[in-house]
Amino acid sequence: MSAVKVYLLHDCPIVRAGLSAILSGQPDLDVSAPAQWPAADEECVVVGDYAALMQALRQKAYAMRPVVFTPLRKECQVLRAMEHGVLGYLVQECAPADVLAGVRAAAQGTRYLCAAARMGVVNSLGRQPLTPREEEVLQILARGCPDKTIARELGIGLGTVKTHMKQLMHKLDAACRTQVVLAAFERGMLAI
Repeated sequence: MSAVKVYLLHDCPIVRAGLSAILSGQPDLDVSAPAQWPAADEECVVVGDYAALMQALRQKAYAMRPVVFTPLRKECQVLRAMEHGVLGYLVQECAPADVLAGVRAAAQGTRYLCAAARMGVVNSLGRQPLTPREEEVLQILARGCPDKTIARELGIGLGTVKTHMKQLMHKLDAACRTQVVLAAFERGMLAI
């Protein structure tokens, strides 16, 4: 069986060196850190940073099997990467064994999430989705508006706003309005 070609295309040279130290010397992996992306039809594993891999996947179809190595751990970032075809998601403080497992899983076409990335995804599975009205209330709340302004903008009663606020707190596991906004932001429900 021939070794799997692995390209290290992370933007940070220190990170590339660390990844190379972990992956090189493995008999089943052929590791290189080229200055350019592999050919679009070359079957290989590419380990790179979040932004570069997401941009490459949006621009054209690759035969590569992408593995993200990043400090980004928000649930929305992990889910967005998976939706765009990323097979492996490794948060930078993961163990060397996770790096090896992630690259080998991607080489076989299967998904791999390190523990930190997996927790966010698992936590999202049982979560109740927001209703369209709750999303509208959340958007206005995120602007710092009080309940009266939310009621006026949506043409609903103040009691209805309070009911939606209770539901938002329950669904986002928040104890106050500020926590609702922070939780929604962390989960990618609000844009910056």
